[in-house]
Amino acid sequence: MKNIKNFAKGILSCALMLITSNVMAENQYPEGSPVAINGKLKVENGTMVNECGYPTQLRGMSTHGLAWNQNTYNESSIKALVEDWHVSIFRIAVYTHEWGGYCKTQEDNPSQFWKTKDEYHELIDNLVDICGKYGIYCLIDWHVLNEGSGNPLTTLEDAKIFWDYMSKKHAGEDHVIYEICNEPNGSSGSWANIKKYADTIIPLIRENDPNTIVVCGTPSWSQNVNEAANSPLSEEYGNVMYTLHFYSGTHKLALRKVGDAAIKKGLALFVTEFGTTNSDGNGTVNTTETDNWMNWMDKNNISWCNWSFSDKSESSAALKSGSANSQNWNDVSTSGEYIKSKLAEPNTFVACTDTTPYYEAPVEETEEVKDTTSVKEVDGAANVVLYPNPSDDGSFSIKSPFEVEKVAVLDLSGRELEVFEKSNTIYITHNLMKGVYLVKVYGSKFVTVKRFVKN
Repeated sequence: MKNIKNFAKGILSCALMLITSNVMAENQYPEGSPVAINGKLKVENGTMVNECGYPTQLRGMSTHGLAWNQNTYNESSIKALVEDWHVSIFRIAVYTHEWGGYCKTQEDNPSQFWKTKDEYHELIDNLVDICGKYGIYCLIDWHVLNEGSGNPLTTLEDAKIFWDYMSKKHAGEDHVIYEICNEPNGSSGSWANIKKYADTIIPLIRENDPNTIVVCGTPSWSQNVNEAANSPLSEEYGNVMYTLHFYSGTHKLALRKVGDAAIKKGLALFVTEFGTTNSDGNGTVNTTETDNWMNWMDKNNISWCNWSFSDKSESSAALKSGSANSQNWNDVSTSGEYIKSKLAEPNTFVACTDTTPYYEAPVEETEEVKDTTSVKEVDGAANVVLYPNPSDDGSFSIKSPFEVEKVAVLDLSGRELEVFEKSNTIYITHNLMKGVYLVKVYGSKFVTVKRFVKN
């Protein structure tokens, strides 16, 4: 019965896609890209889902301060993040009160000034557009943190200007998400004050953009999600999520239990920032504890952005010092090497398509599949399976409940690399190099895209 309901839900959702402006997104974003596959994201039943209602986990990188890393964030680096790192989301951290922050003015703080508000808007718009060009999601982050902004109400007047502009400029864009306050902290960064701030900013955003996901920070550097779970924001806002941040050298099982309790109460969580090190950004890269967090996020379908895609001289930076000057976006640190390997792992989303909805009818396992220990269902569903996946050689097989008519292998920007016609679609022999690819399978009753890894 569950499969039938999901199938019907998929039919309705995808039919709606065809009669709304989101059909345009399929043409706007590269074929096979995360945004083309998933469309406009939303929140249902305490989790992020794609346009067809299937749970979706985004994985990517966060910038460090834009003013402090002026040669790091551009089309070259984002292109590398898409094609080499395989991110599905890029977070833009807009600091507020620190040196070069959005709230600094030349008149009041000439020694602290970097850009006018209009110049900041232009910079952010450009990065948002680049993300759209490569078909990944973009999280615009109002980065309250220190210098008096631990209480988001401190930044309220500037935040009104910022979010009014952003929600008008990027209203309805499928790849944009809004994070309205990064890490409230201190005694004035209470949930009561955060709610006051959110109850001003979210209605302002909703006036301009009724549907885009809004992510709200939580007390104590976005750790006390339990407080938000006990008194959530108004359901009338729709598509609201809450931040949970961790640094694996400092935050461990106790914080995951706080997250579990919030999830049980229906809170939709998004790890918009985490580090592999201590909370100060330094110390040993703790891969063991980060693995525990990764497993927890995978289990709960929680999206994440790693801190940070920068070459700052600290353990949490994903690049080695000097990488930005040379524009070497694959010169990774210990942390960056670990995160890059995690990003290369197959994702578990079930794709939307612009034609036939994803079919979830149960499929009887064949002996061939049962006996193949390396079989992994990329989508976690039972209709179309590529195996082995990951693959160590130059081939893979396809299991499908319906006849397969064609298979196309794409790179992550949607460029078609190889095409296999009907007679050669069950056992695929390819010429792919090591990396992550998208395999688009055309069947008699479905079209779907799978993520495939060649080791």
